[in-house]
Amino acid sequence: MGTLNSNIQDALAMQDVELANAMNQFRANGGASDYITQRRGELYNTVSSEHSDSIAKVFGDLQRATDTTKNILYYHVRNKDLDRLQNSIVDQAAAEAANATYDNHNSKRQFEINQWTSENKLDTVFVLQMAFIYLTLTAAMMYGMNAGMIPSSVFYGVTGIFSIAVVLTLIVRYQYTSKTRDNHLWNRRRFAKMGPPVMPNCPAVTGMVADFMENTAQQIDSLESQSKGMIQTGADYLADSASQLSGSLRK
Repeated sequence: MGTLNSNIQDALAMQDVELANAMNQFRANGGASDYITQRRGELYNTVSSEHSDSIAKVFGDLQRATDTTKNILYYHVRNKDLDRLQNSIVDQAAAEAANATYDNHNSKRQFEINQWTSENKLDTVFVLQMAFIYLTLTAAMMYGMNAGMIPSSVFYGVTGIFSIAVVLTLIVRYQYTSKTRDNHLWNRRRFAKMGPPVMPNCPAVTGMVADFMENTAQQIDSLESQSKGMIQTGADYLADSASQLSGSLRK
């Protein structure tokens, strides 16, 4: 066993000696420096190649990023152009809508003005026709009274009634047109602006309101009876005047 171990140690020592002799010969012949130079060159070439590949890859990525940025800028400019175009279309549509609304309001107002003017002229023509009829009837009856065909009482009675009718018509027309009729629409009436009535929950006030309504109804009934009496009196007067006129014509 001891002999085997010694043999192994001797073999290892011989290998170390041989390796040392080989290294010394390799160094003496210049092979070590050539090997180091070769390995250094290979390493340099490998590192340079990897750096070149990395730089080429980074440069390609930079070019692609630059192209992407350019495309994004182009898209932005195109979107702004489209936005301006759309805004111009929207502005044009808004202007056309505003013009259409203005034309609609203008035509409606012009129609109201034309209607108001035409109806006012018709009303004026009606008043003038009434005045013409009144003057014609007055002239004819005055001629008959001067000729002795119509008594003076009949003349003054009929002309007085027609005068009252014409004057009342003029007053009512002026008051209604200037104060009651709407300035825009002929067929619309203006009402005073007032809020809703406030009715307190009070028995005394309720009784006052009921009394007022009852008194108002009584006054309306009395006015109706007085109006009927006046109409009857006027009719009797006209009948008497007509009988007198017929009697004078028979004479």
